[in-house]
Amino acid sequence: MNLKYALRSEDTEQIAVVQWSKYQLNAHPELKLLHHCPNGGSRNKAEAVKLKQMGVVAGIPDLHLPVPKGIYCGLYIEMKYGDGTIQKTQREFLKAAADVGHFCVVCYGAEEAIEIIRQYVNLKPIDTGKGENQMKVSNKSILREGRVKPL
Repeated sequence: MNLKYALRSEDTEQIAVVQWSKYQLNAHPELKLLHHCPNGGSRNKAEAVKLKQMGVVAGIPDLHLPVPKGIYCGLYIEMKYGDGTIQKTQREFLKAAADVGHFCVVCYGAEEAIEIIRQYVNLKPIDTGKGENQMKVSNKSILREGRVKPL
């Protein structure tokens, strides 16, 4: 997708995050594991049934970095843009993943998602004891226009 002329949307914001991560690989090679699981989208009934049988689960966040950092075992980011709202299944998945050790956030826009990823990849190992092993925002947060509120 050529972002130069595209209207900003959740998709273009997510593409911007993934493109940014590719430019960061020299400094943070673990970003090669950042990925999107194409769980949503419209499908015909037969394809939807087949995907459900194969393990597709409603509410899976847009981006996943399966790399332990600090006190967390991985990072999940649900991307939103504009007036996008969090679905019940998304909220439930994020809370459940956070409860088992993942850092989970909802980010409204690329800038907030990039800042979360920057913080996450720079977390220190658990044994530092200096508070550098936890994120600056609370787990299970929604970031929107510089404001943070609980999920």
